[in-house]
Amino acid sequence: MLRDLRRALARKPEERRWGMVIDTRRCIGCHACTVACVAENNLPSGVTYRRVFEDSYGDYPDVRTSFMPTNCMQCEKPPCVEAANRVVPGAMGRTVEGVVTIDYAKMKGREVFEVARKACPYTALYLDEGRNHTDGTPAVQDYETRPVPEYGRTWTRGETKGSTRKCHFCLHRVDAGRLPACVSTCTGLAMQFGDLADPKSLVSERVATGACRRLHPDKGTSPRVHFLDDWPAEDEKEAPPPLSNRPRQDCLRCHEFGR
Repeated sequence: MLRDLRRALARKPEERRWGMVIDTRRCIGCHACTVACVAENNLPSGVTYRRVFEDSYGDYPDVRTSFMPTNCMQCEKPPCVEAANRVVPGAMGRTVEGVVTIDYAKMKGREVFEVARKACPYTALYLDEGRNHTDGTPAVQDYETRPVPEYGRTWTRGETKGSTRKCHFCLHRVDAGRLPACVSTCTGLAMQFGDLADPKSLVSERVATGACRRLHPDKGTSPRVHFLDDWPAEDEKEAPPPLSNRPRQDCLRCHEFGR
């Protein structure tokens, strides 16, 4: 993936389309991606850019638990942007590479947050209410107030308070030639990141197999986060075959992690 990333960064920004593939079959539910995201982005209490949902299904003794990591889908037609900008012009936007952005100086307060939150089908937005993890202790720790690099600039803790926040694919890392924190931390290699405009990238190869899905396709948002899972498609009448009998669709052998 790093080689894919370096190849993408050698091109002009407008020629790139950042995207992600999440293989839920590989997720072990360790939540390391969530922890890495909080640490990397110095997220305050009550704010998380990604969550891992858990669900158990089946009847004993054939019971399984599935895990589903989620974050902002970086939609090509983001309804949150349109909704927020009706309330506060310029509050949200998109980079030329397709990452949905927030202007913390403009998108302040609960009113615009609620409008954008209700427009988002993916529960990806959070309101930074100014809480700290060390509230109630003798002193708020210094690390909680350190500035954070997001959306092409550095923001102080005071500037992010009261703002709407969400995943931004760790653009500060990507621009420096590093993978998003969640991707580089995942021990199960459940997440891949890269340029969807590059047909030779790992994410493009996985999407090209036709096995990936996007959440809520009926919403017309065209998300750039794709999923691989064990669930049957809506038009399938029968459940998928057992994992042991299913051919393994895996491009990782020719894209060694971190190469």
